Amino acid sequence: MEVSKADRRVMTRRDMIRVASVGLLGVAGGAVLAACGETETVTQEVVPVQVVVTREVIKEVPVEIVVTREVVKEVPVHGHGPATPTPTPRTVEVLVEKIVEAETLPPLIVGQLNAFTGSLSFFGPIHRNAATLAADHVNRAGGVGGGSLIIISRDTGVNPVQGVESARALVEIENAVAIVGALASGVTIPVATSVTVPNQRVQISGASTAPSITVLDDNDFLFRTAPSDAAQGVVLGRLAWEQGFRNVGVMYINNPYGEGLAELFDATFTSLGGTIVDAVPHEDEQPSFASELERATAGGVDALVAISYPGQAQIYVRESLEGGYADKFLFVDGTKSAEMNEAIGWDRLEGTLGTAPGSVDSPQRAAFASAYTDAYAVELPVEPYLAETYDAVAVIALAAAKAGTTTDSVAIRDALRAIANPPGEVVGPGVEGIGRALALIAEGGDVNYEGASGAVDFDENGDVFGPIEIWEITGGEIKSTGRFETP
Repeated sequence: MEVSKADRRVMTRRDMIRVASVGLLGVAGGAVLAACGETETVTQEVVPVQVVVTREVIKEVPVEIVVTREVVKEVPVHGHGPATPTPTPRTVEVLVEKIVEAETLPPLIVGQLNAFTGSLSFFGPIHRNAATLAADHVNRAGGVGGGSLIIISRDTGVNPVQGVESARALVEIENAVAIVGALASGVTIPVATSVTVPNQRVQISGASTAPSITVLDDNDFLFRTAPSDAAQGVVLGRLAWEQGFRNVGVMYINNPYGEGLAELFDATFTSLGGTIVDAVPHEDEQPSFASELERATAGGVDALVAISYPGQAQIYVRESLEGGYADKFLFVDGTKSAEMNEAIGWDRLEGTLGTAPGSVDSPQRAAFASAYTDAYAVELPVEPYLAETYDAVAVIALAAAKAGTTTDSVAIRDALRAIANPPGEVVGPGVEGIGRALALIAEGGDVNYEGASGAVDFDENGDVFGPIEIWEITGGEIKSTGRFETP
């Protein structure tokens, strides 16, 4: 029996009884019963059908409505006994299994707060690539409940006011159920307090590392896949001492990221016996940083610690070299930029060391790097936090699958730790890894997402823990030294 596309409806019990009755008319010698698409000739005495019982089994799959099989079986009931000439009545039960078109979930809309202008614009396009790659992998793995994952990126300009406006547009106009970003802690925090937390939208930054995010009153809506600078500041202070620097100056961006990292570096370095001439804040956009350099290096320094973004550091590092303020530097995650070094001159910075959250080589990281190269025909860039941005998108998708929704941000938030933390089968990035995770979730299993950036185990504050990599400028490239430190 077939049901046409035009008649896309679930059959009623009356329909089913009618179908079953018609199928049983004339069951007698030489009658044919339909059973799972096969025919069988049954020769027997005509007997009355006392009752027809219909059971329906409905399965949902994304196909057209069609009746797949009818199962006819005879169930004996008590008759009149062998001495009674009346034929024994019987009950016939008909099982009809129907496959109906399953409802797919609406698209999962994830907003990305990125930096296409401003002092972090060096990082913007490649972070958009990382987020888009994660969405592509989710969609190729089947999507969330059959619904597509859509990334919508907006520019923050590395400006808190613009960042908040962009976040509002993502939530109120684009109906984003979650937000990835921002890159800068100084944008992430006001976005959380003004937009995502009041509107109950989960927010995951892959790059904001300010220690103050840990204690932010965010009602558990703000997470991050990059570790806090509580770790990087300690490793940076130890590295400065290890390099023989005893008297240093510090330049830092005047926002929560710069302030937090500078304070932790100061505490560690001075506890080891080092001296800081001055730790000087600077604003985002300045044509010159000469006055700040004079303060930070007054009387001479062994090195200048640059805790800034590429757009600022490329100006004041060049001014420092050309003005004789300092010729040795220590860099951090914010100044880990190939374009910045190209602008200054690789040879002028040969041997410079820096720190940044990183992860040791793993199958998960290798899979991400390979997928990035395949998608964009370039090697994975050295700039930081690309893996963390990819992982932020991936865990949002898996949490949505776990929660069974693409529109309820509270439910997605509540499922984040269930898919990212132990216990559960370890799953990783890529189409195969995410596909396996989605399949396990659909079956009711537990998953533990181990990302391209490493373990994504969210603690009670929404933070993750990870090692700090020491990197080096050598031979016109930024390369890992192979050292990964923890506080």
